[in-house]
Amino acid sequence: MRTRFARLMAAAIATVSILAAWGTASAAPYVLVADYRRTPQSGTLSSLFFKSGTAQGCPAAAPFRQPCYNPANPFVIANTIATQVQAAGLATWDWNGTTMTGTGLLWSTSFTNANSLGQSISSSKATNLTLTPTTLTTTATTYECIEGEFLASVNVNSCIGVELGVDGLLQSTIVYNVGGDPSCVNRTIVPDDQSNAGPRGLFNAVAGGGCDGMQGAYNHWIVVPNPRFLILSEAPNIIGADGCYMFGRASEKSTSPCAPDVALALVNYLIFAPAVDADSDGVVDALDNCRTLSNATQVDSDGDGFGNRCDGDLNGNGSTDAQDTTLYRQQLGQPSVAPTFNAADINANGSVNAQDTTLFRQLVGSPPGPSGLCNGIFPCPANP
Repeated sequence: MRTRFARLMAAAIATVSILAAWGTASAAPYVLVADYRRTPQSGTLSSLFFKSGTAQGCPAAAPFRQPCYNPANPFVIANTIATQVQAAGLATWDWNGTTMTGTGLLWSTSFTNANSLGQSISSSKATNLTLTPTTLTTTATTYECIEGEFLASVNVNSCIGVELGVDGLLQSTIVYNVGGDPSCVNRTIVPDDQSNAGPRGLFNAVAGGGCDGMQGAYNHWIVVPNPRFLILSEAPNIIGADGCYMFGRASEKSTSPCAPDVALALVNYLIFAPAVDADSDGVVDALDNCRTLSNATQVDSDGDGFGNRCDGDLNGNGSTDAQDTTLYRQQLGQPSVAPTFNAADINANGSVNAQDTTLFRQLVGSPPGPSGLCNGIFPCPANP
């Protein structure tokens, strides 16, 4: 732990320099875009789930993808996660140049293969999480780690930090928020179990003052330079050898956008985007596939990174022209079925009709977009 602390101190010095360059502006609102973790051994990038419900930008029905919880997942049902996350609403985030102050609930869960119906691995539940890189400080009002189903299959409990005994049953226990302190945990290990690490807690800490030592869930004290996002990480490098660090359109060569990278195993980080939404559709500009025209559903029928609402380029040649007009006319009256929809269904309302004709005419002569996503570029180090 001392070696890791020394590394964090060195990174903190570098972070101070970065923050000084950025300045210390008054608090500005951000939104949490992603909670990422590189897995042990392989270094596969895994997206944690932390959102639920249409009000948080998640679909009303399957398929559910990161970071949206699937309400049908057994672990989600058993712990009423979707219900609690929806009731709490998304946490809000403010950055003043040195501190990211969260208000509300952040409940992140990892699942096998980052699959919304996969087995749960572990879950961190925190309220009012605040991260200060310059002082290597993490605070919260409450914190709790909830163990999933997966690791029990290999006789391990990651929240308590034990290997299960010969009977394969967890008998050790842990208590969080001891004395009302979210950074204080007490665990009791029964003789049949064996400690293999400190219990999972808010941040790295040694034992003392009636509290057990902890392996931190939120040692996110390094600011990773990025032109579009604010990234708080446990390590200074999060970008894989393929240039990828974020799901989405970072790679256009495979369905799994980031290749495994052993050098990044166990790296954890949070990605925040400025809460700027020029078209007021509920999607921040940094992730909006149609930044200047409202399209809350973000329907992109041809998958080119430009939403239907600002994409009349039906043949994909980079411009909405006479060729696209011909193609559009051929689609009038044709089916447009959710969730993919017909590319000519400009407003994605389930029908290619006169409404779309009016909208299509407004796009003639223009290239698709503008989009906040990275399109047609690989790797894409500055964009999702």
